[in-house]
Amino acid sequence: MLAPALVLLVWWYAVPIVESVVLSFQHVAEFNFGQRSFAGLQNYRQLISDPAFRKSLEITGTFVVGVVPAQTVLALLIAALLHSVSRAQGAFRTAYFVPYMTSTIAITTIFMQLFVKGGLATTALSVVGVPNQTWYASTHLALAFLVIVYVYMFVGLYIVIFSGGMETIPKDLYEAASIDGAGPFRQFWSVTLPGVRPFMAFVLVTGIIQAVQVFDQAYVIAGGTVLGSPAGATSTIVIFIYQQAFRLLDIGYASAATVFLLACMIILGLLSRRFTPRGDRL
Repeated sequence: MLAPALVLLVWWYAVPIVESVVLSFQHVAEFNFGQRSFAGLQNYRQLISDPAFRKSLEITGTFVVGVVPAQTVLALLIAALLHSVSRAQGAFRTAYFVPYMTSTIAITTIFMQLFVKGGLATTALSVVGVPNQTWYASTHLALAFLVIVYVYMFVGLYIVIFSGGMETIPKDLYEAASIDGAGPFRQFWSVTLPGVRPFMAFVLVTGIIQAVQVFDQAYVIAGGTVLGSPAGATSTIVIFIYQQAFRLLDIGYASAATVFLLACMIILGLLSRRFTPRGDRL
C-alpha cells in the first residue's frame, strides 16, 4: 500500500540529493551531463574562498536573525490574544493564516507599492524619521523590506501552531493561577509559556530552516533585473545557488553550495534534538 508513495518520494527527493552530492565533485559543461569530469574537492575549495559566497552567507544570517525572533514573538503574542478570546477564534486564525496561503508574487507586489517612495508605509514611517524612499531599491533598506514581507507571510502559520499548542494546556491550570491571584501577564508567563515550550522549539527550528531557504520574495524584488538587487543587498545563499546554476551554468559549483546548505540543515536538525529536552519534543 505504501510502496507507490515511497517510490515517488525516493525519486523526487532521495535521487536528486544523491545526484547533487555526486555533481558537487564534478565539472559539468553547461548542462551537458554527458560531458562530466571529476573535480575532486576543487568546487568546495573554490566555495570557501569565494567572497560572493561568504557575502551570501552573511546576508542569509542577517535575514534569519531578523526574521526568526520577530515572527516567533509576534506569533506567540497574537496566539495568546486569540486564546483569550471566547468567540470567533477560528475566524481570526483563518484571517491570519490567509497570507501564508496567498501567492508570494501578489503579496510582495502589494508591499512594494506600500514601501515605494511616497507610498502609504514610507510616508507614515517618515513621521518617525525613516527616510521616505523606495525601500526595495535601497541597499540599506532592501533586506529590512524583505524581512517585513517574509514575516507577514509566515507569521500566520506559527500563530496556528502556537494556538494549537495552547489548546493542549489544561484549563484547570489557568483557574488555579487565577485563584492564587495571578493576573493575565503572570498566567502567560507561568502557565502559557511552559505549556507551549515544545511548540516553541519546533517553531524556532522550522523558522530557521525556512528562512535560510528564502528565494521567492527576493526574486520578485529583483523584478527581472539581476537577482539579489539592489547591488547584491538581497543575495541570499539560495539566490547564489540559482545564479551559479542557471545564469552562469556552473552546475558542479552550484551543487557544492547546495550540499553545503543541506549539511547546515542536517546539523541544525541534529543540534535541535540534542539541546531540546526529550519531554519537549513534538
